[in-house]
Amino acid sequence: MKTITTFFAMFFCVTTVLAQTDNQYKDSGIRHYRKKNYKSAVEQFTYAIQLNPKLADAYIYRGIAKDALDDFSGAISDFTAAKDIDTNDVFAYTERAKTYLNMKNYDAAEKDFLKIVTLSPNSRDSEEAWEYLAEIKYKQKTYRTAANYFTRILKFRPKDSEVYYSRGECKFFLEDYHGTIKDCDKAIENNRDYEMAFALRAQAKIKLKDNIGACEDLYKAKKYGYKAVSPLLEQFCK
Repeated sequence: MKTITTFFAMFFCVTTVLAQTDNQYKDSGIRHYRKKNYKSAVEQFTYAIQLNPKLADAYIYRGIAKDALDDFSGAISDFTAAKDIDTNDVFAYTERAKTYLNMKNYDAAEKDFLKIVTLSPNSRDSEEAWEYLAEIKYKQKTYRTAANYFTRILKFRPKDSEVYYSRGECKFFLEDYHGTIKDCDKAIENNRDYEMAFALRAQAKIKLKDNIGACEDLYKAKKYGYKAVSPLLEQFCK
């Protein structure tokens, strides 16, 4: 009986040590990463994973370190391994999406970001995902979808002038000039000297043949430091 008791005591002791050790390696890896010792960080995270193959965040942290080393395929493998351990791990999807962006694999990145907003719709992770999604679609010149994504961001930040401006740009490219003006109005309402919003609103007014209103905005844009409007002032406001 004493032997059995001793065996179980040793078993629980060893299990505890292993659990502590894998986290110690993980913590050591994080410290190396913060010091930008990425290769050493990968090594420490690998030790943690060897001790505990189900330690999802060790895979994620190792993936982040590999991404810093431009080992994008290795990073993707690690994020995918973490996701396979926990299919609802927003952290894994977020970091994998960012690595896909680094690889310019925008379709895969978009898929992961859309997964994030499904898993955690009202979180900071979701807000960040909508930002990336809007940026992806804007760069792809898919302006209608980009505008919809900027609208999603405004639910988190209803007074963000830059988001209104960006959505206004999308509407301008879609030839929705009235919509552009409304978004610029909101941008200026929240940032009275937003020179680029004045310039964009002026361009929308020019399209709508409101040259008087356009010139008023162009002068304000220049007043607040946006010198790029000078050619438009020369052309429309003489």
